[in-house]
Amino acid sequence: MAKQGFRVLDSDIHVSEPRELWAQYLEPEFRERGPRAIEGDGGLAGLRVMGKTNGFYELPVRERTARIRAERSRQRAIASGRAALTGPAAGGGGDPHNMLAAMDLEGIDVSIVFRTMGAHVIGFDADEGMDGPLAAAICRAYNNWARDYCAADRRRLLMAAQVPMHDIDEAVKEARRAVEELGAIALVLPNNPVNSRPWYAEYYHPFWAEAERLNVPVAFHGIQMARQDHLARRYMENFALAHAVAHPVETMLALGAMLTGGVFERFPGLKAAFLEGHCSWVPWWLYCLDEHEDKFGDKERFGLKLKPSDYFRRQCYVSVDPDEELLQYTVQAMGDDNIVISTDWPHDDSAYPHALDTFFGLAGVSVETKRKILWDNCARLYNLE
Repeated sequence: MAKQGFRVLDSDIHVSEPRELWAQYLEPEFRERGPRAIEGDGGLAGLRVMGKTNGFYELPVRERTARIRAERSRQRAIASGRAALTGPAAGGGGDPHNMLAAMDLEGIDVSIVFRTMGAHVIGFDADEGMDGPLAAAICRAYNNWARDYCAADRRRLLMAAQVPMHDIDEAVKEARRAVEELGAIALVLPNNPVNSRPWYAEYYHPFWAEAERLNVPVAFHGIQMARQDHLARRYMENFALAHAVAHPVETMLALGAMLTGGVFERFPGLKAAFLEGHCSWVPWWLYCLDEHEDKFGDKERFGLKLKPSDYFRRQCYVSVDPDEELLQYTVQAMGDDNIVISTDWPHDDSAYPHALDTFFGLAGVSVETKRKILWDNCARLYNLE
């Protein structure tokens, strides 16, 4: 396709799971407690798991923020021309042909296909009733559906599988099945803790070992609210702040846990992506982690032999938003080998259908850097070279 002469590999495009997915794909013994559509209720609030909404939409303050978000999104869609689109390119992520048409319009050659509601419906901890078998069944249902979705064009739609980190044995089992049987090329995790375990906990070591053996990256990707240890819960009445901490700040903490907790020292073949949380904070955060690990690091427990920033450069990737104007300074500070791009289609805060045009308009970004971010780095991350 070659958008302005560049091949484009979207590190993180999204489906919009149909409400009937769970009734069709979830194993019968889990359907009573699993995701269930609520008649007449659309959007995120239209699903309940174990009788609960993931996003606390039963609270009046959350209903208000949802209405504000919808109206602001409608206004942006009109201003960007997205509302005027017709045909498949105007459709949502529930149909792979819509996704392919949107990729054609945007100029994307290949996309890594991520979940949307799949993350929300397992965004519960054990104290909220989410046990390992249920989380695993929900992930299996989503992954089976995603395999069928990506079958529309397996050259251009590459599957990222969701795994149930509530139970490490189930997570390892589903990772193996998703990669070896379904063809997944990445394993998707939340950026916030599950059951309050830090990502460097020894509990997760079998999973990192399996991802390393399977030779697929793990991709940390947040959601805007969860019934878990989640920063956005502090700011339910302020969606702008809740969304800001749910993505960049939770992502910073996930990256910090992996870097300072010895995960990359113990598993040197593991690759990790930290997506949809901007990239401009990374140079400062690496500087901060290097300084604090040098002064206070527990080398006996975590075993770091390198600086956190060295592990980052060796094994980690972050995504840039297409309109992230600070990119030129980020590249000056940390280089351009560890940055990929995400359009975030079809979500309401995506810059679609002008995401790539916006990226090309960023000041101070060289042709070579653009080439790396748009294809080379992402191909290396997902082993597509």
